[in-house]
Amino acid sequence: MFFDQARTVLADPAFISAVRFLIVLFGSVAMYVFQLNKGFEGALSFLRSILPNKSETFYRRVDFLVVTVAGSLIGVIIFEPRTPFQALAAGVGWVGAMNTLLSSSAKTLVKGGGTA
Repeated sequence: MFFDQARTVLADPAFISAVRFLIVLFGSVAMYVFQLNKGFEGALSFLRSILPNKSETFYRRVDFLVVTVAGSLIGVIIFEPRTPFQALAAGVGWVGAMNTLLSSSAKTLVKGGGTA
């Protein structure tokens, strides 16, 4: 009886989607932490402009939530991962792509200032 219920839950498409989302979230969090060592700023400047006069801790925590949770949702929607590997790649890829797009070297390249 227990195994029948477990099998039913594990085969449920909603359960499978939730597990995939958690894997994407894990990938986003892992890449976010790794990117901090490279000076990844995420949404900090945007948050400071729309929510002025808050503590640095507030900005860092909200940035973490915005980049990882919103990024995971975007990763699931854009990449539609079907396997755990695809889900992990969607999470890691989201934060890595944002870091690349928001980096100062990418902004210089877009403005025509040379190579990245």
